[in-house]
Amino acid sequence: MSPVPSTLVYRHPRFFFQDGNVIFMVEGTLFKVHKFFFQRDSPIFNSMFTLPPPNNDRPEGEVEDNPIVLQGFKATDFERFLSILYPLNFLNCDLTTADEWTSVLAISSMWEFASLRLLAIDKLSHITNAVDRIALGKRFDLPHWVTPAYFDLCTRGEPLNQDEGEKLGMADVIKIGQIRHQIRYVTNLNRHEDTIVTLVKEMFS
Repeated sequence: MSPVPSTLVYRHPRFFFQDGNVIFMVEGTLFKVHKFFFQRDSPIFNSMFTLPPPNNDRPEGEVEDNPIVLQGFKATDFERFLSILYPLNFLNCDLTTADEWTSVLAISSMWEFASLRLLAIDKLSHITNAVDRIALGKRFDLPHWVTPAYFDLCTRGEPLNQDEGEKLGMADVIKIGQIRHQIRYVTNLNRHEDTIVTLVKEMFS
């Protein structure tokens, strides 16, 4: 999409369907899509669309002059989310990177699209590293990712690098270093997997 002045509103070139029946606006971009997907998969939108409008006014989202304005994320995030609902090719997904799937995870979590949240979690589990899974696990309430990711960082051969340390923060770096120090020797009984898991849980609880 070509940049436009912030005072202008324009139609998204892909996700503005003539037969759409609900119009959203994100960062000055209009998306005209189908209410069906949102009502079917999100209890939040289902409630929104089934409630009568106040004072018998025309509901938001029916015309371009009165779209449903979505806050809290970027137009790019919404594009990525819609690309799952409207794929160009059913065999090959548009999204391939962790950043792209994180957009889907963020929106599906916010609006309670349960199946899309599970899809995003599954995709991200295959394309993220331990540091990313810690960050995502904390942000999106995925505790089953966090402890195994800390375990991986504490037991791997190579130490944390600078980029990983900056992403984790000083507190986590120190705790990981303390655990690595405790289990550094092969003969140390603390190297037993169950013991390390216990150390991780105690240290990062």
